[in-house]
Amino acid sequence: MSLDKNKCLIFTALTAVFLSFLAFLINFLFFKFSGNNYFPDGTVLTGIILLLVLFGCSLLFEKDNACYLIARELFYFFLVMAMIATMTNAAQYTPFPPIDEQIIAFEALFGIDMAKIISWTAQFPLFKQILVYIYKSIDYQMGYLPILLIFLLRLSEIREYYFLLLFSAVIGFSFYYFFPTIAPASMVESPLFFDAQHATGIKFMEIHNHQPPSTIEGGMIALPSFHAIWAWFCLYLCRKLKVLFLLLLPVNLLLIASCVLLGWHYPVDIAAAVVLALLTHGMYYLCKRSKLRN
Repeated sequence: MSLDKNKCLIFTALTAVFLSFLAFLINFLFFKFSGNNYFPDGTVLTGIILLLVLFGCSLLFEKDNACYLIARELFYFFLVMAMIATMTNAAQYTPFPPIDEQIIAFEALFGIDMAKIISWTAQFPLFKQILVYIYKSIDYQMGYLPILLIFLLRLSEIREYYFLLLFSAVIGFSFYYFFPTIAPASMVESPLFFDAQHATGIKFMEIHNHQPPSTIEGGMIALPSFHAIWAWFCLYLCRKLKVLFLLLLPVNLLLIASCVLLGWHYPVDIAAAVVLALLTHGMYYLCKRSKLRN
């Protein structure tokens, strides 16, 4: 990875690592919370295999060979996702109280009632089930779309995607650390929430009561909605693959809507996601313009 060409990406990655280490250190020295490990099983083995494949390709092929480029980008993609998992592990140790009451009070000024929203969705069981599947699709999109682009050697789009993921995570996870949220299911009375939605607040409270979390289910950050942010970034990643983009467009628009309609997020979380996505694109534009000047 060229330092000159990718200095913004490298700086963002180093910032992510530094802030994560700082959060771990603060927790170790002062709060001593026990938390979840959000690294998937087999992460270390996967990293070793990808590194060995990259080393082998570097011995067998020239630096501009497709096999070497694919192996290199797969390893970089692994590193980016590992950084996001590290930031997730670090952010859960926030020592601050949740701001959900303030969010609910703010939305009430506009007549927004989460209980009524999810009750409306429940009137259409088939539609609700479709939204559930679509909401869960973000994991597959974030796992497979970048790999597809890597094998197609769309390296410019991939590097931009890395930056978008990391920069938005640095800002969004930092905001969560100081202003955490536990999502609507923990604050709004309704029998229509899923168990996984309740788990978001349960594990937060267990961690902050110095209890080992009893579950890893559910989400973590409500504000901003990273489901909405990542849905947009996945769309943006495949913007030059027109057929794929057009197929994903209605899916991811519904995915963003499902964040609220299923009760995972407050509407203000989506607004915050839009702001963060715009800020991230703006920062990438500034980095790109700076490169052109140099």
